[in-house]
Amino acid sequence: MNLRILIILCIITVGGFLYFCSEEDRELQVMSFNIRYDNPADGINSWSNRKDMVYRFINEQQPDIIGFQEALKNQMDDLQSNLESYSHVGVGRNDGKESGEFVPVFYLKDKYELLASSHFWLSETPEIPGSRSWGAALPRIVTWVQLKERQNGYIFYVFNTHFSHVSAYARNESAILLVNKIKTIAGEAPVVLTGDFNAQPDERMYSTLTENWEGYHQLWDSRTLPIKKTVESQQTFNGFNPETPEIVIDHIFINGFFNVQTFNTHQVTDNKVFISDHYPITARLSFRMNKREVQSEGKKLMQNAQMPIIEYEQLCFFDSTIINIKPQGQNATIFYTLEDEQPDSACTQYQKPITLKSSETLKARAFAKDMYPSHVAVQTLIKRRPNNARLIEVIPEADEKYYSPNYQSLFDNKQGNPIKLDDGSWCGFNGTDNDFLFDFKKKVHLEEVYVSCLSQPSQWIVNPSKIEIRTSNDGINYQVVSSKVLPTSFNESETGHMVVHLPFTAKARYVKVSVYNGGILPHTHSGKGNPSWTFIDELVVQ
Repeated sequence: MNLRILIILCIITVGGFLYFCSEEDRELQVMSFNIRYDNPADGINSWSNRKDMVYRFINEQQPDIIGFQEALKNQMDDLQSNLESYSHVGVGRNDGKESGEFVPVFYLKDKYELLASSHFWLSETPEIPGSRSWGAALPRIVTWVQLKERQNGYIFYVFNTHFSHVSAYARNESAILLVNKIKTIAGEAPVVLTGDFNAQPDERMYSTLTENWEGYHQLWDSRTLPIKKTVESQQTFNGFNPETPEIVIDHIFINGFFNVQTFNTHQVTDNKVFISDHYPITARLSFRMNKREVQSEGKKLMQNAQMPIIEYEQLCFFDSTIINIKPQGQNATIFYTLEDEQPDSACTQYQKPITLKSSETLKARAFAKDMYPSHVAVQTLIKRRPNNARLIEVIPEADEKYYSPNYQSLFDNKQGNPIKLDDGSWCGFNGTDNDFLFDFKKKVHLEEVYVSCLSQPSQWIVNPSKIEIRTSNDGINYQVVSSKVLPTSFNESETGHMVVHLPFTAKARYVKVSVYNGGILPHTHSGKGNPSWTFIDELVVQ
């Protein structure tokens, strides 16, 4: 009898709690917002012109939780001073203190109690402040908090981050690290993940975050789950340009302990001033009474082995050159090929330095236990043959900022520095098709041309769209002997170095190498409508 009474009392107690704790009581609104770092060069859209709009918008919306990105220390001070309802957790990504951009989590201080918080870096050494890996150009950080809702006692975690803007590989490795960290830190608890991920839903990073992995709580994109659907543009990045196409790189992910009531993208402007170069997004969530069922069979979560590093002395050599291939960060086996194929475990295993005595394109890939194979490392090395070729004219000339006297950087055998573009190792041309005219002093047998160039679309630098070779015996009448059309990438998340080889057979005194610009930056690019740049570091005619 006593047992029956106890069971009835328990049912009444639990039922009463669920009854009085309505869905509205279980709701919270989450915002992710890249506010754009304070850059005076943004002109009318500089922080000083935008910040009042930011405060007004947030105070009107009153989200429970905000994950900001790109906030500098002075912006952190501004936000805390003008968002009086909030407390926050955050540190600068450069030193774990106040240097560099923050990815802080703000929360309504009267509604939530902070139970725990910390930070980690998206690198192979996540506990070391300022660390970076996988080709990321800048340190990247995650800030997380454990919060308790004061009225009803819900405990949950919020993670906030900003992924690499230049390396898709870094973004995917960051996603794998983040999934593992969420499992370690949050365990079985409800989780919200906010951020600027610099990746659209068709990128591998996105599927890495949202796949159903064995032993992990699956994450869902809240944009895909709202109970109340809205018809609106999902564009989150605008680049301060009203004609920017739909680019969706800001996301709010949740695990199975939440429902999504609504999701909104807030495309806020005032008098042609944008609230930021990203639009804020919000998701109105509610705690579930039971965990959402997964719809697919769990897969094994594995990292990619890191791409090996190909080490060499110079891009061009005269007699022979030695190449070393090194793995990065793990016990990996490297296979390579000099053939026109993708390297796999059936190719030659790298065991000792490789000696090259001719021009070759080497491809290498790392394989490691319980990892996917790495991306392919590719490097072309050029055997330069001594000759009397003299560059007599470049039409039009290189930009004066990206130039070396007498164009020596084109013949120094060295690959240009992709970080310091103005150090004299490159010749840069803005929006022009260029002719390079060589004189051999007499008729000679000619066989090939190599053009080495940079592709860095985030800096408006793209590879040439076409290279054409013409020869002449009188310096007036030229005929085409070789031509190659090249695919041009404007993807701002990619960067690379391209060596273009044009073989041919001719006997002539003069050679004209025509390098055609990649074209106007398209509407999908943040620099839409501007001319692209061409950067060349070596030019071999022989």
